[in-house]
Amino acid sequence: MSDIYQIGAPAFIPEQRRQLPRLLRESLDAVLPRVIEALEPLLDQPVPEVFLRVEEAVLHLFQVASSHVLGGVVAFLHKDAAQVDDVVCRSRLMSSQPTRSRGWRSTRVGFLGGACLRIETPYVMEDLRGRRGKTRGKGRRRRSGTGSYPVLEALGISRQATPALQSEVARQAIRGASFDEACESLAERGIGLNRKTVRAITLHVGDRALEQRQERLDAAAEGHVFTDEFTGKRIVLSVDGGRMRMREGGLRGPRSQKGRRRYRTPWREPKLVSVYVIDKRGKKVRDRPMFYDGTLGDSDAIFAILAAELRLRGAAKAKEIIFTADGAPWIWNRIDALAESLGLDPRKIVRVADFYHAVEHLTELIELCSSWTPRRRKRWVCKQRRRLKNGDVDLVIQAGRDLCRGRNAAKIRTQVEYFVERKKMMRYRAYRRRGIPLGSGAMESAVRRVINLRLKGPSMFWRAENAERMLHMRSYFKAGRWDELIRRVLYATPSGMRMESHAAAA
Repeated sequence: MSDIYQIGAPAFIPEQRRQLPRLLRESLDAVLPRVIEALEPLLDQPVPEVFLRVEEAVLHLFQVASSHVLGGVVAFLHKDAAQVDDVVCRSRLMSSQPTRSRGWRSTRVGFLGGACLRIETPYVMEDLRGRRGKTRGKGRRRRSGTGSYPVLEALGISRQATPALQSEVARQAIRGASFDEACESLAERGIGLNRKTVRAITLHVGDRALEQRQERLDAAAEGHVFTDEFTGKRIVLSVDGGRMRMREGGLRGPRSQKGRRRYRTPWREPKLVSVYVIDKRGKKVRDRPMFYDGTLGDSDAIFAILAAELRLRGAAKAKEIIFTADGAPWIWNRIDALAESLGLDPRKIVRVADFYHAVEHLTELIELCSSWTPRRRKRWVCKQRRRLKNGDVDLVIQAGRDLCRGRNAAKIRTQVEYFVERKKMMRYRAYRRRGIPLGSGAMESAVRRVINLRLKGPSMFWRAENAERMLHMRSYFKAGRWDELIRRVLYATPSGMRMESHAAAA
């Protein structure tokens, strides 16, 4: 069946809209003999295993038919000469470099159905006439990126892939554990792409997504608001960091005995942000997706992303903003600036030190009492934990200070200071009454799902630019916002709307 996926023209190209039914018939006729052939084994041997293989084969064949249908529609759109000329002219006017038309060319286009068809379309390239330097020799390629297919790009087709194919390839690449696994998953759907192609398409989508994230940062700085997603809502914010291995260097320099260039593999801390909506009882509103995003940038970079997304989503008019996190100073030192960026009084942001991290500090404190038995330590931790949950932080602090003696006194005092510095953020009894979450479990889950299960693993090392792309895309995917990200990529607008609608909204 592999030859039916080979490059070829659509089964039929309509000249008029009324010929669309014929396009459907011709597309089905292109695969009909193969469908009948695929059904024969089941008729001869009606057993579950054969039924499984036949059903998969028939499904893939009808996917190929869908590719012929859409390929015919794409070719039909090229019949409108006025529209084609308008698209080409607008593309040339918007180009930063002088360009010239080189007529029509045949190029491959991969479809979500698995087939790869050739489409005749206008080709535009950078105009190098009159420039100094050597001319291109016969058989030598110009540097990549100088030519384009404006009509196909207007339909969202790039990297020789339709928008749906780009979306599916990138989604499988960030969903699975590796690019190889993504290839296997796509092959099961009848989409035969090699690892190099899957990687190239995924990183291309990531590039476009990061461009629009920067556009969103700029839009927020200009005071734009795109949605009212968080307006009038109770929202919980959290920021934390993870760990992943990087791949640095290795592009030049001496080679090893195996001919490989050595590279460094330092640990880096990718930072992640999460936002979710809660009801009056403090329970997460299930019909509203989480918001995740991440970056390899510094602390200021992740807070800039958080501030921009909150502003663009109407959080400046939220009913209540709750910030919960562990005790890292780099987080709490930036809350005031976050409030000011939203035009809020910093005192209106409720700050909650994660209860469960606080309990961990109690455990670390009592472990310093080496003369105590394990049972006695456990009783002490349970007692202080109850006090802490009831909001009696002063009693916990005093109990810790009573232990500041002996050779570990300085270390115990350091643990006690953790509670002294965060006393105002540990009013857990009052928080429970107001329906405010006591912990940052949602953030811990996000770090595991977004970072650990895809970007962190044995023998897994990332170039910084690729890690940034994957981190951003996987954040949106795991938050259930993949369609939102893809709309921005396709429309090339920070709002995810068409250019005309985006201009009106801005």
